[in-house]
Amino acid sequence: MLRSRGEEVHDYTLDNAEIKSGNLITIGLRSVWNTKEADRVKDLIRSTKPDLIKVDNFFPLLSPSIFDAAKSMGVPTVLSVRNYRLICPSANLFRDGHICTTCVGSKVALAAIQHRCYRQSYLQSAAVVASNAYAHLRGIWTNSVDRYIAVSSFVKQQLVEGGFPEEKILVKPNFISDSGVGDGSGGYGLYVGRLTEEKGVRSLLNAWPDVPSSATLKIIGDGPLESVVRQASDADPRIEYLGRKSLTEVCDYLGKAAFLIFPSQWYEPFGRTIVEAYSKGTPVIAALTPPMKAMVDDGVTGLLYNPSDSKDLAATVSILMADKERLNLMRVQARAKYVAAYTEDQNYRQLMDIFQQCIHTYHAQPA
Repeated sequence: MLRSRGEEVHDYTLDNAEIKSGNLITIGLRSVWNTKEADRVKDLIRSTKPDLIKVDNFFPLLSPSIFDAAKSMGVPTVLSVRNYRLICPSANLFRDGHICTTCVGSKVALAAIQHRCYRQSYLQSAAVVASNAYAHLRGIWTNSVDRYIAVSSFVKQQLVEGGFPEEKILVKPNFISDSGVGDGSGGYGLYVGRLTEEKGVRSLLNAWPDVPSSATLKIIGDGPLESVVRQASDADPRIEYLGRKSLTEVCDYLGKAAFLIFPSQWYEPFGRTIVEAYSKGTPVIAALTPPMKAMVDDGVTGLLYNPSDSKDLAATVSILMADKERLNLMRVQARAKYVAAYTEDQNYRQLMDIFQQCIHTYHAQPA
């Protein structure tokens, strides 16, 4: 997006595939503080002389050391926060089928090691905990990161509760390129996403026997619960499992859907699929979690139901299917919300405003 608008951008990326072939102990230690990557960032700053560094992901290969490196070179940094890794080693505030905020506010999240919250591994969980703890100890999160871009207001709220400086956290949602409006002509309900427990796939499948007999459901995605979805599809001809699809194909299915179902039980930071649905003018039926309450205007761009409550989900689907006039009005309102909040133009302006604010504030500080 930035290059297409004439901005000069230099990329520095690492491939996390290295983790699979590397020594886990060595990688774990580097995730805490990677001096080699800090030196590389300094060299990159010397050669490119950037006005600002935007970091999309530093874990695990770059480590928090890169923020210290930028600070030492006099360059402000902006960190995008699209999950909860800074306050929750598993990054999703979800454990054993339930919301978990045990580690929020803890600088040394020992509970995460006890429960093997990262990849079901004591060692790897310890590495994440140590990385965050050491960064706290060195003052990286308060002194070396100049701005945080939270993907939603709820993510910002959680960061603040976790002890991060509120005045440095700004909110900017992700954007979706406009692929045109759909017409809902397929008349089906659609699920798009990973097939996992926290995504609410089971509650969705459990709801379908109780929806109107004319209601059909298409499911796009893959994951650990694929066999469960296949079994449900075999047992009920109204459920069609489509497997994994390209983004272009997903947008086409979204445009023809009567509505998207977003049954996530965890505090999903940002519903990208919801925005994709809005861009096509497709309303959303979503589980009522705090982040989704902010994204789905109940009764306007879609409907909300009680999380994990299959009966309530079935009733909500039935309500929407029985009122075609309301459904058509929601299509207009869903598209309007996309235009108002999630376009590339708006995202670019918001991002540049954040960059300018960060640069100005950084250089206005006393030497």
